[in-house]
Amino acid sequence: MNKWRRLFQFELRMLFGNRWLLGLPLVFGLLVFWNLERLPGREILFFQRSYTSLTLLHTMSLGLTMLLGVLTIRRDIRRTSYEWNGALPVSYMSRISAKYMAGVLYFTIFSVLAGAAFVWNSARMDVAFTITREFAVYYLLTFEVSYLVTLALAMLLAICIANRAVYLIAFCAWMFGTFFLDMFLLDRNKWYVLRTFHLNQLFVTGDSDAETWGIRLIADELAASRWFVLAFTLLLLTAGVLLLNRLRPTAFRRSNWVAGGLALLLAAGAFIPYLSIWGERYAGLHEKLRDPAVKTVEAIQDQKVETFQIERYDIHLQRESDDRLKIKTALQIPAGQLTGRGELLFTLNRTFHIERLAVSGSPVPFTHEGEKLTVQLSAPLTADETVQVEMEYTGKVMDYVAQNYTEGSYLAFVKGENVFLPGYVAWYPLPGDFPVYMKNSYEDSLQVAADYGGWRLPPAHFRISTSGFASKLYGNLEQKEQTREGQVFEGKSTAFVRFYSGEFEEVSDPKLPVRLVTTPYDVKTAEKLLEEWAGEYVYFAGWVNHLDPKLDQVLMLSMNNNHSLEMENKTYYLIWLVSEVEYFADQLMNSMLLGTSEGQMDILKASEDVRPQLRALMWYMYYREYKGYTADDLKQGSGGGLLYNLFDPSEDADPDHVGLRMAAQVAGALDEGKNKQVKEVLNHFYALGLEIPNQADAEGGPRPIPYDEWEREWKRVMHDAVAN
Repeated sequence: MNKWRRLFQFELRMLFGNRWLLGLPLVFGLLVFWNLERLPGREILFFQRSYTSLTLLHTMSLGLTMLLGVLTIRRDIRRTSYEWNGALPVSYMSRISAKYMAGVLYFTIFSVLAGAAFVWNSARMDVAFTITREFAVYYLLTFEVSYLVTLALAMLLAICIANRAVYLIAFCAWMFGTFFLDMFLLDRNKWYVLRTFHLNQLFVTGDSDAETWGIRLIADELAASRWFVLAFTLLLLTAGVLLLNRLRPTAFRRSNWVAGGLALLLAAGAFIPYLSIWGERYAGLHEKLRDPAVKTVEAIQDQKVETFQIERYDIHLQRESDDRLKIKTALQIPAGQLTGRGELLFTLNRTFHIERLAVSGSPVPFTHEGEKLTVQLSAPLTADETVQVEMEYTGKVMDYVAQNYTEGSYLAFVKGENVFLPGYVAWYPLPGDFPVYMKNSYEDSLQVAADYGGWRLPPAHFRISTSGFASKLYGNLEQKEQTREGQVFEGKSTAFVRFYSGEFEEVSDPKLPVRLVTTPYDVKTAEKLLEEWAGEYVYFAGWVNHLDPKLDQVLMLSMNNNHSLEMENKTYYLIWLVSEVEYFADQLMNSMLLGTSEGQMDILKASEDVRPQLRALMWYMYYREYKGYTADDLKQGSGGGLLYNLFDPSEDADPDHVGLRMAAQVAGALDEGKNKQVKEVLNHFYALGLEIPNQADAEGGPRPIPYDEWEREWKRVMHDAVAN
């Protein structure tokens, strides 16, 4: 032990006695602090940009690790003039381990500096200490494990290759283990199981959902991967010692081979749990890919889905301690167009096992093949009949698909406090035989079929009670109650019902009747967004009679797998990085004030329906009165896209230029000081409804408003103003 201690002290002196090597951690620390301090838009995109910055700096430092690992071996062990060292009564195991531990201690400084820089900048974002600590530990462990395996690999390469070509080989190993492995084997070939061999694990876990769920969702994979990397590192070091011991006869040759064999078994044993995680993921994926009922994109686009009305859903959604879902569902179905049918078709995800299914209280036979659930009725339906279907089913939801750059992704999951449960994966019975998945025709991966089918669900009333979830659920239904067991959601919906849960925070503004849900590092952005939005809301509330907010909740969660419309059931999704606060505040206020405009493309002639122009005129008033723009400013484009239908419509949609004419009328009235009269006209049409739903939802919605009606109302109000 005394010999090893003196060897270790010697290696430390060689490292820390070199002024160049001693200065490199200082340079690295300054770079990390400087980069995180000067991130562009740090208060808006801190987490994403800090992750990217640390990833790139870590990759560069791994190049230094590779170089230093080679140098420590070539300094004496693989140097011809130092061959006499082989006669010293010191084992190669002691010499290699001393060099390795000194190198690890040196690079631990880099890990600590990176973690400290993140903690310092994260604390300045006013994020809770528990969140900062979680990510700081993640960075610290990821840096350290990467340094451990990279240093061992470099030392083994230097042992195997005695000449100077080892520098070129080490450089190639660094490039292969970072950029090449990332771009070709993981991204292009989708061999995601190999990502444990990536030297910089920040590259392969840095998806856009990283802050929303990210590392929490793959915690078991990260743990298994790190244990394997540690075992693999031990194997590399053991292999190096074994090769060196073959250079000189020793009485412990058998023990060297035994140690090498044990290290190999340990690495193989550590790889098995990691491989089993991927085996489970790919088993579910390949089952769907091999299923002929799962169609390609081209087939999905031409498919028609026959659906039917479900009047009411009563669902109890319970999460068990092992993340298994236990769901009880009762459906009330008016026979209607189903009259005479002897079976009902539903869509229910294949991950669920149906334990009980009854129609009007009596068990009935059924088949569940893939996502297609066929329920046999005891007798054909009659016209005035209302059928009640009851189901009980269980299953785990971890729906992995092989796409999304180097990570792969999940279409749905329930894991601890992290929940993403969208209705388009059919976690509750959908009426009809809906495709849930579709195959990419050019690669072995799946996508969401709803993205391409454009199907709409008939309106239904939902009441969903939840229990057993580790944190609060958010969704596109209104929460009606908070009970001891969980939450109760209720409302009418034509959209797929979805739930989210995780490390989220609620943000609000006293001037704004809305709740914004976001992640900890986006709270400051959310506050700025709400402040800007509140100013707009106060302005419109000051003159719009009976203002009817069309949204009351915003989910500002950066993710790339939302697969939804912008707004559903008074819930707005901000799934992209919010970098321009003013722009997004305008979009949110527009949706809140005026509702959806999905059906605008169905308006073929502006003179027959001026709702798009009327929506734009509401904002014209805002820009003139609140922002202080002139008519010329707005005509030159200062109002942005919200005034598009006034000044820049297509010639086909507005051949008569009614948008320009309406804008000119309003501009002239405002220049004459007739603000009150203009607002009276706009209030008249606001009361009629300015939403433009798509054709599937248009029944019972706001009617078209022809240009002639605008002219009549304008003349009436302005004539009364002159008369008075």
